[in-house]
Amino acid sequence: MNRTAFTIVELIFVIVIIGTLSAMAIPKFTGVKAHALRATELSTASAVNTALASIHSAWSMSEEDFDWDNDGADDNISAELTSKGYPKDLSKNGDPLGGLLKASAKSGFVKRKTLNKNNAFCILYTGKASDPSRGVKFPTAVASRDIENKPDKNDFWLYVPEANATTGCQVSSDRSVTKSVSSGDFMLIDINNTAPVDFSQDDLAINFSVTCS
Repeated sequence: MNRTAFTIVELIFVIVIIGTLSAMAIPKFTGVKAHALRATELSTASAVNTALASIHSAWSMSEEDFDWDNDGADDNISAELTSKGYPKDLSKNGDPLGGLLKASAKSGFVKRKTLNKNNAFCILYTGKASDPSRGVKFPTAVASRDIENKPDKNDFWLYVPEANATTGCQVSSDRSVTKSVSSGDFMLIDINNTAPVDFSQDDLAINFSVTCS
C-alpha cells in the first residue's frame, strides 16, 4: 500500500532536526546584529570626528561668524563654540549629534551626562550598540573577553568641547584604560565589566574622572 502521510516517528525526527538547526543559527544571527550595531556606531563616531576637525579648521582660519552646523545661516561663533574652536553642544533637529548631520539623518545616539569640572568640559553619549539596557551584550565578567575598542552596553562615548591644561588632560576610571584627552576629542571609553555604568552619579560608579594639569 502506498503511504500518503508521515508517521509520528518521522515527524518527530523532522522537528528535532529543525530545532537543532535553529539552535545553531540563532547565535549566528545574534552575532550579525551585534556586528551591525557596532559598525553603525563606529561609522557615526568617525563622521563626528571628521566634522569636528572641519569645524575647528574653519574656526582657526576665520575671524568672522560662519555656518558650522550647515543650517544655511551663519552662527554666533563666540557663543556656540568654545575658546578652543569646538561646538559647546552638538544637538540639533531633535538629535544629540544633529548639528553635525544632515537635517533628515538620525544618529541613534543619546546624550547621557554633562560634566564640567577639573578644567574640562565633557559630554557623555551612548549609541545603539552602547545603550545600557538594549545594547550589545558583554560576553563575560572576565576583562580579557571584552572586544577592545568595540562598543557594547557597558561603554560610552566622551566628547570634550574644551580642556584647559598646561601639560595635558587624562580620562581614567577603575574599569578602563587611562587615556590622554584634549579639546575636540570624541572617543570611546571602553569599560571592562558586565555591570553597566551609572550615569546618575558624577563618577558613574566607577571612579570616572577627567583631570587636567
